[in-house]
Amino acid sequence: MRNVIEKFVGALVVGLLFAAAASAQVATGGSYTLNQAVVANGGGTSTDAVNNLYKVEGTTGQSAAGTFSTGGSYTTRGGFWAPNPFAPTAAGVNISGKILGVGGEGLRNITVLLTGGTLFTPRTARTNTFGGFTFEDVESGQVYTITVRSKKFGFPQESQVISVLDNVSDVVFQAGWEN
Repeated sequence: MRNVIEKFVGALVVGLLFAAAASAQVATGGSYTLNQAVVANGGGTSTDAVNNLYKVEGTTGQSAAGTFSTGGSYTTRGGFWAPNPFAPTAAGVNISGKILGVGGEGLRNITVLLTGGTLFTPRTARTNTFGGFTFEDVESGQVYTITVRSKKFGFPQESQVISVLDNVSDVVFQAGWEN
């Protein structure tokens, strides 16, 4: 009986680590989604024999766990953990474009601001000799606003809102007048 209780407590602790905010049937937050949080019958030991990243004694729910519980680089289905080959990578994407003058020439030393998404503070870039700018390592899956600022040039469209799923390289602002 004591062995069964130890396995149950071990499974419960592991389940709570991955579903700290779990409530009733569905919980989400951070980098996981947990559907149908149930602690049910199970047992045995599951380990990551390759990297030794985890060891689960007992399981959190077997087939009662729902369709998928995901987090980090692992996915559970029916209470057993397996590597997830489709897990997102930590690599960010790039947003780039050009700032053009009234005649279509590249404008250098123009300030470009990136706001929105999960940014706490705006990111700033300056255009190069040819009017090009780049924001590197931007989190994908977010919506950002790109704004151009210049004391010398006026832009009929000072901001553009973009949804970033992959690298973006075609953001263009063209000045409408020169001060």
